[in-house]
Amino acid sequence: MLEYEYNIGKQGAYNRLTLIPVDWDEDKKLHHFLLAFETIRKTSEGQTGAKEQLQLYYEQLKQSILENDSYVDALLELSDVIYTVNLTKDVLERRIVLNGKEQKSRELFMDYSLPCSYQDYCWEYEKKITQETIAGYCMTDNCEKLRKRFENGETNMSVEYCAREDDGSIRWVQKTVLMTRMVVFDTEILAEIPMIYAIILLQDTTQRHERDEQEQARLQAAFNEMRAESRAKTNFLSRMSHDIRTPLNGIIGLLKIDETHFEDKALIRENHKKMKIAADYLLSLINDVLQMSKIEEGHIVLTHEYICLKDLVYEIESIITHRAADEDIQWIYEKNKEDIPYPYVYGSSLHLRQIFLNIYGNCIKYNRPGGKITTVMEAVDVHDGICTYRWTISDTGIGMSAEFLSRIFDPFSQEKTDARSVYQGTGLGMAIARGLIEQMHGSIEVTSQVGVGSVFVITIPFEIAEKQKKDEEIAEKYNIRGLHLLAAEDNELNAEIIEMLLTDDGAKVTVAKNGRQAVEYFESNSPGTFDAILMDVMMPVMDGIAATKAIRAMDRADAKTVPIIAMTANAFEEDAKRCLAAGMTAHLAKPFQIEDVEKAIVECCGK
Repeated sequence: MLEYEYNIGKQGAYNRLTLIPVDWDEDKKLHHFLLAFETIRKTSEGQTGAKEQLQLYYEQLKQSILENDSYVDALLELSDVIYTVNLTKDVLERRIVLNGKEQKSRELFMDYSLPCSYQDYCWEYEKKITQETIAGYCMTDNCEKLRKRFENGETNMSVEYCAREDDGSIRWVQKTVLMTRMVVFDTEILAEIPMIYAIILLQDTTQRHERDEQEQARLQAAFNEMRAESRAKTNFLSRMSHDIRTPLNGIIGLLKIDETHFEDKALIRENHKKMKIAADYLLSLINDVLQMSKIEEGHIVLTHEYICLKDLVYEIESIITHRAADEDIQWIYEKNKEDIPYPYVYGSSLHLRQIFLNIYGNCIKYNRPGGKITTVMEAVDVHDGICTYRWTISDTGIGMSAEFLSRIFDPFSQEKTDARSVYQGTGLGMAIARGLIEQMHGSIEVTSQVGVGSVFVITIPFEIAEKQKKDEEIAEKYNIRGLHLLAAEDNELNAEIIEMLLTDDGAKVTVAKNGRQAVEYFESNSPGTFDAILMDVMMPVMDGIAATKAIRAMDRADAKTVPIIAMTANAFEEDAKRCLAAGMTAHLAKPFQIEDVEKAIVECCGK
């Protein structure tokens, strides 16, 4: 083995070339040999550039840590501070200041005279470490610990800790220690000795932690919201179970009483009135749930129809005043001609009624005997063909707490859930009202005081309409006597009810059990046999849509003109449009009032 020392101009180091013979040929000439190149540091080396210093360590580290030619550049890019430590002698030798990171270097590295004891430096810096992260910091705070790790086969390790700065701010730091064994020429003893060295890299990770904390807070808020919604829905199902069972129990009990007192007609009539009240309440529960589902899915379709606001107010008043009177609540509606400069507008009258009936319903439900409900209606803005009206509705009820006000528009929310026998409902009324108002580009605000009452301010813009001629007064009772009707209804009970009610009023009714049978009845009878067809939509064999299309497609005189009236539980605006698109003449939603059915028949037949 031959060794040659040489110098290629590196300050503080020299190089050694070692030739190791491997084998010889038959003529005793060297055949194969190994060449080893080695850089030897001098312990008295001076200061050099950051990259050159790090490159010196890298030559030793890259085989034991990573095989990557761009490793030095990666370390320089990712680190804010780099310093070197002789772990064998416990000497923190130098801090390497990186270009463009001078400020970070001052922030992360204490002002300490170098070289110094690495352990002393770490113990001094330990005063800044928070108690929660000090255990991680202490894993790298002295050379003995790091040497033991190296001897056990670890060449690198990383810890993260939190330091409290002089101004009280918190700084997160990631500390990475890269270790290797080097052969160093000691100029004092003039001999080469093996030593363990470390490159220590510091990176400020405060911003990353802040982003992580913000994301964690966002996820926690989303989780809390989801959990609150889940709890609200669970509570809602519990309340719904109570609300549905209570009227059902009443209906079942009243039917049982009627069976045992069949001869007492007065009692039966009274019981029927009670059963209708219970049935209407059940229907309102179902409608609320379906309406809220539509709003959440964005499937509510508002109509654009001519409305007389005075008539709409009158219709709402006619419903509410009776309910208020039954509860001994005074009804006050303040308006005059000047407050309604444009009484004729375009809007969705069905949904407007629902908004105000929900709000007034709450004002009555949570009021007290002798209390009052006051409404002030006024126009607040007119421009570009749009008139914005504001309703201020106040009551003298029990009021609401500030905590409940913050979630009054959340679906299924009720403040008085512990008093189900007094305050019944789904907790969807206000959520539905706000959803509809916002879809109309309006707003609703609520203020309340416990024990004093609540104030609801509803603001809705309307497109101004021209006054239209009034329709002739329509009689309350529509005459269907002598009409021959075809009713397609798969539900036996519903078919029996519609047949009996229409027959009692003088019509002749033929019942079909499904759409296919309705088509066959119509086809097998001569043109003009049926004056109108009442068509359920969801039926077995053939549904009402397909049956309507089949009838309209027939080659006979009355196929295109016979009125076909949808009578279906599919009650939303888009359902009506689907029926009309299939060729139906009108749409009625179940459950229906017989007066509405007869009105539709008369209007469609032109009688």
